[in-house]
Amino acid sequence: MVQPIAIILLAVVIAPGLAACSSSVINATYYCVGVLSGNPAAAAATDVRGLAAAAINITADKAASTLRVISYLVDELSICRGYYAYMLQSLAIVAADFGAGRFENASFEMSGNATGYPQACDILLFAGNSHKDPVFKENAENDLLVRLASSILNLLTGARI
Repeated sequence: MVQPIAIILLAVVIAPGLAACSSSVINATYYCVGVLSGNPAAAAATDVRGLAAAAINITADKAASTLRVISYLVDELSICRGYYAYMLQSLAIVAADFGAGRFENASFEMSGNATGYPQACDILLFAGNSHKDPVFKENAENDLLVRLASSILNLLTGARI
C-alpha cells in the first residue's frame, strides 16, 4: 500500500513539469499516475530516480512500437503505390480505347482491371500489420470515381449494343 501512495506523491511532484505541456495540473497528475501505475518497474520504484528510469523505459518502448508501425506503413504504402501504378496503366489503356472509339474494350478494361485497386489498398492497410489507413479518404474518392467512370462506360456500351 505504501508504493501506490509513493507513486501518487511523486506524481504530484512531477506533475508541474508536465503541466507546461498541459492545460491542467490535475490532468498531468492523472496522466503521470496512469502511465506509471501500469508499469511494474514504476510501481516498485521507491524514489524519483526509479520513476525516471521507468518513465524512460516506457518512452523507449512506445518509440520502438511507433517505429514498427511506421515501418509496416512504409511497406504497406509501397504495395499500395504499386496498386495505383497498375491502376494508372489500366486507365491509360481505357483512355486510349475510349479515344479510338473502342468503348467495349474501354469498359472491359475499366471494370476488369481499374476498379479494384483503391479497395485493395484499403484492405491491405486495415488488415496489415500497421492497422492504420492514412489514405482512407483518397482511396474512397478514387473508388467512387473509378466506379462512376465504369458505370458511365457501361451505359455507353449498353446504348451501342
